[in-house]
Amino acid sequence: MRFLKICWILSKYTLLYRLSSHSQDNFGKRLKLACEELGITFIKIGQILSMRYDVLSKQNCAELQGLLDNVRPIPYIEVIKIIETEYQKPYQSIFKIFYQEPLGSASVSQVHRAELLNGSIVAVKIKRPNVNHQFLNDIAILKTLARVCQSFSVTLRNIQVRKLVDSFEAWIKQDMDFVGEVRNIKKITEQYSFASAGFRSDLGKALFPSTFDELCTPNIIVMDFIDGIPMNRKAEILANPNYDIEKSISSYVNAAMRNWFREDTQAYYFQADPHLSNILALPNGDAATIDFGLISELSKKEARICQDLMIAVYLKDIKQVMKFVSSMIGIDQARCEIMRPDLERYLEQTQHEGLGFWFLEVIRIVVKYRFKFPLFLATFGRTNLLLDGVIHEYMPAKTTLDLFGEELRRLAFREAWKNVLEADWLKLTYAVSQKIKEGPNIIGEFLDNPLGLVSQIVQTIKN
Repeated sequence: MRFLKICWILSKYTLLYRLSSHSQDNFGKRLKLACEELGITFIKIGQILSMRYDVLSKQNCAELQGLLDNVRPIPYIEVIKIIETEYQKPYQSIFKIFYQEPLGSASVSQVHRAELLNGSIVAVKIKRPNVNHQFLNDIAILKTLARVCQSFSVTLRNIQVRKLVDSFEAWIKQDMDFVGEVRNIKKITEQYSFASAGFRSDLGKALFPSTFDELCTPNIIVMDFIDGIPMNRKAEILANPNYDIEKSISSYVNAAMRNWFREDTQAYYFQADPHLSNILALPNGDAATIDFGLISELSKKEARICQDLMIAVYLKDIKQVMKFVSSMIGIDQARCEIMRPDLERYLEQTQHEGLGFWFLEVIRIVVKYRFKFPLFLATFGRTNLLLDGVIHEYMPAKTTLDLFGEELRRLAFREAWKNVLEADWLKLTYAVSQKIKEGPNIIGEFLDNPLGLVSQIVQTIKN
């Protein structure tokens, strides 16, 4: 019965919409309406798709973003019932005060403020009842539909729609796994410990909550309450003189950049869903993350691939960009030549775009030529696109590159200098002497563009 209902509603808003009152609505609006009608599972999928610019247009994604803050809250009486079932005791024996109005209500859970008997102020995250069963049943149906649809569409095969459904399943399972989320909080907190005390004098701190492990269960997480303002409440933040929102955002994205380029970790963990309601602005330019349900991981090798591609794009080195793209998609560089005109245009566009574009536009070009791309690139690109959106909301004239350009220059110079140190010093001396012969303005060139000059020297050595 559920299978037929899903097929009917999806058909109503995609195949048969011209026969209804939605004939003038764009695809994004129709998909949003379908997700709302189909319930929690599809609302979650719509939220994930809302930032998948490699799959949908910006206009369609913008429509789906209306699903981020449009989830019916769990009734208070049901919240109390969940708490007392989990702890097998009256809620008053744990909480001195439990505030009835939720701080936020999402597709998997909702959060309430409370005070423990010892006076600690906490945030209590409660999973929706029966959500596991509903999600898993719907995902099984979607897998069947994906197999059928992919067999009839070359485009769907190229964007690997079956793997997309698999990735939705993995994300949803992760978001429902409260035991895993407690582990995520500890992993992220440990990896970002350098930022909790401030890592640059011009920026604030990046803070994370601690959990009360003895009160955490498979359906409830109790953690520190961090007193800030979610970044989706723009008017409230801008009206408060104690807040420096531009500094908060800069602190947040620069901490992410510094963590990404660390060499002392075997894996890079990052919040995969950093939209405005999941990030708190704090006084004095500090920032905090408050949702850890969706955490993604890059292996050291995958992080290295993203770093190398990013630095090559930053240096506008088309040869290196093509090398990394061919390596990522598993083809030789000769076959990659077909993409050169698109990649050259892409390099020009990156000057005015955020990092989400840097990664997702590469995917778009690869799909255009019917090559397959590694899915980790889409996940990482989507995360950066979300960060671009956070920045654009408050600083529309700036991109992620404007905010952490200094950090990126430092990191890129470190990588370039490492190549120089590992080079043959006889070749290095020769390369530098050749640059001096080419013109007397090498000092000025170095001061104007040190990374570019170092890159040229390294390339000369390699050649």
